[in-house]
Amino acid sequence: MTDGTPWGGGGWGPGHGTGGGTGGGGFGPPPPPAPPYPPQPQAHQGAPWYPPHHGYPTPPPRRRGPLLAVAGLATAALVAGLLIWAPWGGDGSGDGDGPSATAPKDPAAEAERMLREAAETMSDTQVVAYRGDFALDSGASTPFDLQTTPGGWGRGSLQDQGATVRLLTTDDHRLTKAGKAYWKDRGYAGDLLDRIDGRWMDSSADLPEIDDLTTPLDPANVSDLLRDAADRGRPDAITSSTVSGRPVKVLTTANGRFWISDSVPRTLLRLAADDSPAASGPLPLPDGLDTTVGALTGADRETFTTAYDRDLSALKSAVDPAVNFSTTGKARFSPCGNSSCTARFTLQNSVYEGLGDVEASDEPVYAEISIAITLDGRKVKTCTFQRKMEPSGTVSLTCTATYSAATTKNHTVRGLPDAWARAVPDPELARLRADFAKGVVDGQAA
Repeated sequence: MTDGTPWGGGGWGPGHGTGGGTGGGGFGPPPPPAPPYPPQPQAHQGAPWYPPHHGYPTPPPRRRGPLLAVAGLATAALVAGLLIWAPWGGDGSGDGDGPSATAPKDPAAEAERMLREAAETMSDTQVVAYRGDFALDSGASTPFDLQTTPGGWGRGSLQDQGATVRLLTTDDHRLTKAGKAYWKDRGYAGDLLDRIDGRWMDSSADLPEIDDLTTPLDPANVSDLLRDAADRGRPDAITSSTVSGRPVKVLTTANGRFWISDSVPRTLLRLAADDSPAASGPLPLPDGLDTTVGALTGADRETFTTAYDRDLSALKSAVDPAVNFSTTGKARFSPCGNSSCTARFTLQNSVYEGLGDVEASDEPVYAEISIAITLDGRKVKTCTFQRKMEPSGTVSLTCTATYSAATTKNHTVRGLPDAWARAVPDPELARLRADFAKGVVDGQAA
């Protein structure tokens, strides 16, 4: 019998103990009566109390029952006492089957811990690499690859309509590069189609899929998705699987499905969008997304850094396709003679939200303008200009060509203006290169 504590005990409670044996050997007088038991302490009323401690509870020390002080206990009685204690925890190490045994892990608590640890690992990663599929606005699934940093500095590619479209993102720019055939299928034509052939261009208006893909996959947002999933409590499902041979737990949540490594450090190895994403919280994952996730380190990270810096340099010729230019009024050629001619033009810009949309913008336009002058069809001069213009603003320019023309016949002088808007002007490009060098190359927060 126990002493009333929840942990049991090794002695006997109050009351008479077992009697002695019948003795052995010769006859004699009966043994003297056993001495009276000493007074028993009053039992503590209510639940037992122990000093505060950390970690799982351990059994309290065995209480020394009053009979342990009595000499002459039978060996059988001692054995019985041990048998009473043993089933309730053995030596007190917590490995038995009784109340002192370690409780099984709660799957929900374990999943929450894995999500939070994976979020920390993601937050500490400088460059994250994705490779998988996502759904375009048309609903078609397309493969993509993307390497990106916290803050959204990324590069990659996707397949669309049988063409490869290059991607480049900064903290606040989304640019693409593709061939003329692809852009023609997207509705571009004329001089603009020739200009954007194989050059970086601002695609924030005409290719919203780029932003839909790259912004949610910013490692900072993915970290927030993991933490938010942990805050929401028990996942909808928890299963076991592998990714590239590594054992993982697949946690299905309102924010998506996360394949997280069983081993530490807990690492997100695969990511997929949920059919019904959470209505609030971090940016939801792109529709149809299913991608592997990895970290670029060492030589791979250096390759990314070098390639990204090269792409930034190429942005000097990146085009903003939402800006058009036209001449206003008549061009004037004055003075103009057998030795020189001055051409005068006025140009106006028109800014559109996207291809075919109504005119609307309040950002300045950084125009690259050229005026070519020909004499009898032969180019004799090209003047180039860089101008910062107000939206829908105008600029007047002159270009003077010198030449030697025979006075014995008539000649034709023409002026051919051309203009396009830069997607990334020089001051902005300098900022981007400095911020990238500080945030990624030097390892500071981008």
